[in-house]
Amino acid sequence: MTRDHLWKLLDAVEQHGFDSFWFYNNNGDDMPPPLELAREVAHRTSALVFGPHVLVAAGLEPSAVVRELTDLYRRSNGRFVAQLGIGGPREALIRDPAEAAAALEDILRRLRRLRRLVGESAGESSGSGPTGVPPVWLGGGREGTVRRVAALADGWVPAFITPAEYRRRLKVLDEERQHLGRTEHITRAVQLVYVPPAIDTPELRRELDAEVSAHKQGCTSRDVYAVGGDRALRERLAEFADVGVEHVILVPARAVPDWEDEIARLHHTVTTSFG
Repeated sequence: MTRDHLWKLLDAVEQHGFDSFWFYNNNGDDMPPPLELAREVAHRTSALVFGPHVLVAAGLEPSAVVRELTDLYRRSNGRFVAQLGIGGPREALIRDPAEAAAALEDILRRLRRLRRLVGESAGESSGSGPTGVPPVWLGGGREGTVRRVAALADGWVPAFITPAEYRRRLKVLDEERQHLGRTEHITRAVQLVYVPPAIDTPELRRELDAEVSAHKQGCTSRDVYAVGGDRALRERLAEFADVGVEHVILVPARAVPDWEDEIARLHHTVTTSFG
């Protein structure tokens, strides 16, 4: 995907009324690094909430990361959300999970100290514009992640998770939050992979089944993704809503022939179901 094409899609996402736009660490050869891309998105949009999904922060220089995230929050007039994580086996900058977790927690603590210093809660703005710290959501579905969210973050956004697993992890998050005495709201989000009708074939379904079973023994793509057209997507969205999810990031399973058409179709599918 080229930058020009991305900007067209970004315009379409905003014009159709989606509330947010998220991008990965690696967005193609023609794309800049994620935080540099975020600066361009801040300049080119006026209403969208946006940010990386999920930036591998563990292993980056902590002071520089904190400066960059707070600057993006200011540049976007409070629309930037920092989704952070330690990275999976392919993208992790620190290979040892315990060391990576400690590095991420160092960044999170710096952000929370800065927030206390400027006297501003996540997402709020002063009269002269936002000068504080962006909301921080953490990716990952393990129990250790949700405990880290309860202690140090403003939101949780796992991927590759079933609604039943989400419910179980959410119980841990709420119990830990109560134990720590945290009263701030923690956003409950999820990344949901779905299969657009334009690319739904038996071959793709077999690929997705193999993809899921390789990581979640005994599961098929229907357990984790939204497979089976718009009806399956609506049903999965309702399942996540029932377990307490507030924000869903929709991700097509593969590229589609016409992205602008898919953006319009997807918005119609979602809004006619949930308003």
